[in-house]
Amino acid sequence: MDSVKVISGKGREVTVGQTAVAHINPRNCANCGTCREVCPTDAISEYQRVICRICPECTEREAMTFDEMYEFTTKAACTTGCPLGISPQGYINLVRAGKLDEAYKLVWDKIPLPSVCARICHHPCEQVCKRGVLVDEPIAIRAIKRYLSEKTTFKAEKYPRMYDERIAIIGAGPAGLTAGHYLSRAGYEVTVFESAAEAGGMLKRGIPEFRLDRSVVDEEIANLENAGMEIRLNQSIDRHSLKEIQREYDAVIIAAGTPNSKELKIDGWRMSGVMTAMNFMEKVNHRQEIMTHPGQMFDLNGEVVVIGGGSVAIDTARAALRVGASKVAAVCLESGENVPAHPWELKEAEEEGVTLVEGRSPMRFVGKYPKLEGLEVCKVTSFSKDSSGKITFTVDKNDSTIIKADWTIVAIGQAPDPMWSELKDDNVYFAGDISSNACSVIDAMASGRKAALKVDADFRGRTLKDPMDTHILHSAPLSEKVYPYNRRKSIRPEIPMQPVESRIHSFEEVEGCFDDEDAMAEVLRCLRCGYNVVDTDKCIGCGVCQRVCPKGDVITMEPVAEGGEE
Repeated sequence: MDSVKVISGKGREVTVGQTAVAHINPRNCANCGTCREVCPTDAISEYQRVICRICPECTEREAMTFDEMYEFTTKAACTTGCPLGISPQGYINLVRAGKLDEAYKLVWDKIPLPSVCARICHHPCEQVCKRGVLVDEPIAIRAIKRYLSEKTTFKAEKYPRMYDERIAIIGAGPAGLTAGHYLSRAGYEVTVFESAAEAGGMLKRGIPEFRLDRSVVDEEIANLENAGMEIRLNQSIDRHSLKEIQREYDAVIIAAGTPNSKELKIDGWRMSGVMTAMNFMEKVNHRQEIMTHPGQMFDLNGEVVVIGGGSVAIDTARAALRVGASKVAAVCLESGENVPAHPWELKEAEEEGVTLVEGRSPMRFVGKYPKLEGLEVCKVTSFSKDSSGKITFTVDKNDSTIIKADWTIVAIGQAPDPMWSELKDDNVYFAGDISSNACSVIDAMASGRKAALKVDADFRGRTLKDPMDTHILHSAPLSEKVYPYNRRKSIRPEIPMQPVESRIHSFEEVEGCFDDEDAMAEVLRCLRCGYNVVDTDKCIGCGVCQRVCPKGDVITMEPVAEGGEE
């Protein structure tokens, strides 16, 4: 009987007798990655099929040389595009097989807020979808996730309790909830402390309802609580209460986010009608009166200038239209491809009437105090941003313009509470915007996951597998080559959208959901680029891969003595 040497998570070498080996059928494999991630010996790898791009007539994209084609095979894939390590191909092909519950659980295991991400994720996986890069349009991955969230009634299983250590998390936003989800799934007792009267963080405070319905957030959070995550609301944490928490809990994860909007302290910044994006969006989301102080003077139905070119600025500009602004312009330092908002965000804003003023720097707020009348801007003559996000630019002060404004909204970034920067204790960890320059919801979640893995490693003296660190793509044999000419040819279905003329007068969600017909048509467009392969020299025949496979017709166990690998 052959034997296999196994290195445990604590670095200990163990020899296991090999009585059976697993085999994966590449034709049936959904490439969800579940088997690969649970394999105790790292015997399973992802293989990517070569997509033939020799004939220029086959697709809408340019042809490639042989070298370019083969090099691209392992360069990127949708399965490596998600910061949280979800396999889009996995849940797309589970939907294709009619296994919607299994598809949703595949997402939920990695993301505690699947329905939220199905609406607001910036879908980096679609940018590397090989159908989009090599053939025509990428698979509508986020829209399929939205379809799953609408069609599936998911009740999470109770979190297990395996360890004595207790963990406190400060902040019930995306990062904190994700850290809590991973640690709860690992078997720890987790308590989340939230200063606000409701959980959700920026999902409730900063994102407008026309992008994310509040009830969706509430349902996702209720699911986490029903699974056993404790969330304590109205818990404002100061230095004294933090010390109490540190004494009571074995570890503390600070996921308090960056709740303070940065102010633009140029001439006139104290004028009536000058407000920050967070101040504005909190009032909009909670249906409060739009003012920063009593007696403030500005015309709510007047013209608005938003300062900033990121996603928050564009959300803010679109929200301003919905609360009565007659005209909205967004002014940003960047131009062209440097504008930080995503192209589809800019497109939707433009459709609604928002004007983007690129390559201009605010110089002063104009008006007779306290009433604001406009914003003076100058042309940006050079612009650069380094790897840390620091911006450097110059302006031509002789090239200036005054843009009429009855009120302005400053959306130039967020800052954390300075109290957290003073913490350096061994049992304190950081997650989310407070620990990284990456500021999207999905990036915050990924940071929460990393913090959870670090806490577990410190407590258990082991290293749990992080899919993003261990995931390597391999080239499949040429016999698995995909020829686009032979694959399904269809136009990507249009994602339902509210008509512009009605949506600018409403906070109802702009983006809708695929119906059954469009969803099934879209999952059939997947080229099924990847699949999993077992290295039989490493397989110990434990069968865990077969047990966890959500599709069920993929993995077989074969005894070594009866025709298995020798």
